[in-house]
Amino acid sequence: MKQDCSNKRECLEMLQLILDGEATHEQKEEFLKHHLDECLPCYKNYHLEMKIKELLKSKCCGGQAPSDLVEQIKSKIGAA
Repeated sequence: MKQDCSNKRECLEMLQLILDGEATHEQKEEFLKHHLDECLPCYKNYHLEMKIKELLKSKCCGGQAPSDLVEQIKSKIGAA
């Protein structure tokens, strides 16, 4: 496995496309199955970004706003 990536900029761009769900199936497959198997920095970066994304999702999604806040917002919208 390579210890240094020769295409850092392109790899970071592809990594962001993959994480944002904007890469094509072919792009994703090529990068994940071929490049990550050969490039240690990209492998580490991909897994770090995935962990960060999962952490943010677990902390930011799925919760509900307090009911009193919802009522305050609704009343302000109705008054406008």
